[in-house]
Order: sequence, then C-alpha cells, then structure tokens
Amino acid sequence: MRVWICLRGIEPVIASSKFLKFIFLIFLLLVVLLQIYINRMTLSPYYGKVFYKLGMECQNKCGLNKQLSYFQKAVFYDPNLTDAYYQLGIIYGEKGQNGKESTSYKKVAALDYANADAYFKTGLHYFSKGEFDYALRYFLQSDRYDPNSDDMVYYMAETYYKKKMYREAVFHYMRIISRRSPLSVEACERIWRISKIPDQYGMVSDEVHKIRDNKEQEKLWEQIDQYLKTDQVPEFMRESGE
Repeated sequence: MRVWICLRGIEPVIASSKFLKFIFLIFLLLVVLLQIYINRMTLSPYYGKVFYKLGMECQNKCGLNKQLSYFQKAVFYDPNLTDAYYQLGIIYGEKGQNGKESTSYKKVAALDYANADAYFKTGLHYFSKGEFDYALRYFLQSDRYDPNSDDMVYYMAETYYKKKMYREAVFHYMRIISRRSPLSVEACERIWRISKIPDQYGMVSDEVHKIRDNKEQEKLWEQIDQYLKTDQVPEFMRESGE
C-alpha cells in the first residue's frame, strides 16, 4: 500500500514523458509480479496441503482422474509434499502408466531417503522391464531400511535368480522360508529348481546346511534337505496346497 501511495505521488511528473511513463509501467508490473511471487511462496505449502487433503477425501468417492488432479495440484503448490507423490505413484500404477509411477516413487525416495516402500516399488518397475541391475539397486536400498518385507526379499531373490547369481538367490529365498512366509512355497520351489541346474546342487546343499544351525527350525531344514535329495515335497508345502 505504501508503495502504491508513493507511486501516485510522482505520477504527474512521469506523465510528462512517454518514456518515463513506459518505465513506470514496467516498474509497476514488476512490483505486482513480486507481490504475487511473495504471496505464492507464502501460501503454496498451504494450498498443497489443501489439495492433498481433498485428494485423500476423494479416494472412496471419486474416479482416478479426479484424484489424480488433486494430487497433481498438491505437488504443484508444494513440490516437497512426499505423501502426495506417493499417492501419485499409486494412481499412475493403477492407470498402467508405469513410467510416471516410477518417477513418482523416485521423487518420494529423493525426499524421504528412508522410505523403503518407495525403493521397493521403484525396483518392481525396473524388474517388470527386465532391467535387473537397476531393480536390484532399489531392492537393496529397500532392504536396508525395512528388512522385514517378505515381498521385497522375495523379489530381491527373484532378481538374483534372473541374474543367475544363484548363491545370493538361495540365501534370500531361505530368508523367506525361515519366516514361514506365505511366499515360502514359491521360495522352496525356486531353491529346488536351482538345485537341478548343472553344478548347483552342491552349492544349494551347502547353503541349506549353513542355516540348519538354527535348532528351532531344524525340522523345516531337514524337510528341505530331503526335498533337494529325493524330490519329496516338504510337509509345509503339502499343507499349503490343501
């Protein structure tokens, strides 16, 4: 307001020269733009949270495009709003836009370096594309911050399997089995398949015997050992198939 009053005071002087009048208009425009910029920088995080809240409230009421619009506006006003990028990743995934999904999760990981789920889902993107080196890089980061995710450990084992790094694959498949995870059957079948690859049985047997030192799971590892030797399906796998 004070700037405006001062400018009105010198207006008669400026009017005497077209050039000065032009300079005055440019100056006035810059003042207005500066004020808009200041207002936006001050209010943008607030608007970002407003649109994020609208997007979350819309989840069970609106279609994906409406939700997408809210979360896009949220990150436009607040580029550091991690949760909004995470929701964008989910929506892009549901829409089958895998490139944008991966970009969103990468942004989450960049803003929140300890977000294990963002690393995992970025790894899944690369795994689905067959880019196993990149996939493994993100799975390892996910494992670093959340080693208890069965899905992540399984896909990390699958990645090693695809890369023909069988010893590492067996190690992580056994992590799954030792937890009695719902993925144990698939993990055990993978170990059995690896044991049938030429020159791999000895390595698989050695890895299984290493972990048999865990007395609480001695019976489980005995069953797996027999599975490798005789193809006799372990009891826990039969129970799962019933």
